[in-house]
Amino acid sequence: MGGQGVIRATQILADAALLDKHSVRTAETHGMAQRGGSVTGYLRFGSEVMGPLIPKGGANIIMSFEPSEAIRAIPYANADTIMFVNIKPIIPLSVYQNKKIVYPSFEEMQTNLKKVTQKVLFIDAAELAIKAGSIKAANVIMLGVMLGSGALPLSRENLEKAIMDGVPAKALDINKKAFDLGIAKGEELKEKI
Repeated sequence: MGGQGVIRATQILADAALLDKHSVRTAETHGMAQRGGSVTGYLRFGSEVMGPLIPKGGANIIMSFEPSEAIRAIPYANADTIMFVNIKPIIPLSVYQNKKIVYPSFEEMQTNLKKVTQKVLFIDAAELAIKAGSIKAANVIMLGVMLGSGALPLSRENLEKAIMDGVPAKALDINKKAFDLGIAKGEELKEKI
């Protein structure tokens, strides 16, 4: 959702992949982001990458900062996709304005995600970010979780460098704490993937 740091997180991952000497391609969609709309960042990296967009059913990892956005990403997943899902919902304004629109229950979302892949990890990134010092660091929590879980094939030193280079100077300490808390949480979740 707009304002959660999706584009920043995508750029941080791209910078870390470049530091690790990968070929990198990124793209994003953020049409109505300022009005609470969906934001998607695409990142592909490896030895040879032709384009930024992920083919349907072709994602290795999906990181979602909001649970219903993970549902929106299902077409990109397959049985081997690892999904990292922040459990804190952001109810769209349309749900409050139109009584016919129902935001799905967390249990319903869990069930639907697990129909696609059993490798779904749910993280309370908001709680950990607040512990680090700011809810705005939830995206860095998620980056740390992915790295700590062993799912993200990037070096810790280059991901940390990309984070420190990619966040405002006044937020360095908070983001360092967030990254460390995320890594610790990811290490706890390693066995689930």
